[in-house]
Amino acid sequence: MSKITTTTRLLLRPLTTRPIIPSTPRHFTTTLPKMSPSTLPTPASCYADFCLIPIGTPTPSVAKEVASVQSLIRDSGIKHTMHSAGTTLEGSWDDVFRVIGQAHSLVHQSGIVRVQTSLRVGTRTDKKQTAEEKVKRVEDILAAGQQ
Repeated sequence: MSKITTTTRLLLRPLTTRPIIPSTPRHFTTTLPKMSPSTLPTPASCYADFCLIPIGTPTPSVAKEVASVQSLIRDSGIKHTMHSAGTTLEGSWDDVFRVIGQAHSLVHQSGIVRVQTSLRVGTRTDKKQTAEEKVKRVEDILAAGQQ
């Protein structure tokens, strides 16, 4: 029986001595103003993608809790899109966070003593753009083969 020897050669890039974070920011040309929390406003509008997680439900399924939260969101009148891992809300900062807080309260009122929420929030000041428009922009790029 003959023996087969295999050699694997790894090509590694040399480590750079450059810092990961530059010592002087290159993209900021102004300093941020110092403002008091009592006078600093919240952004006018935002979108928030949140996933509410009831902890300690009697069964592994949380479909009933999700349905009651979706009903609350629908009744609130806020623009929303439900997806398999949560819901995206769009509106004023105050409205979006009020609805998320109300969703927590609703689930607590059903007897669930612990609720966690995973949350991602985005804001823009240069233009108004809905979540639907953001998705369409990427789909248009893909359709044109520009990726």
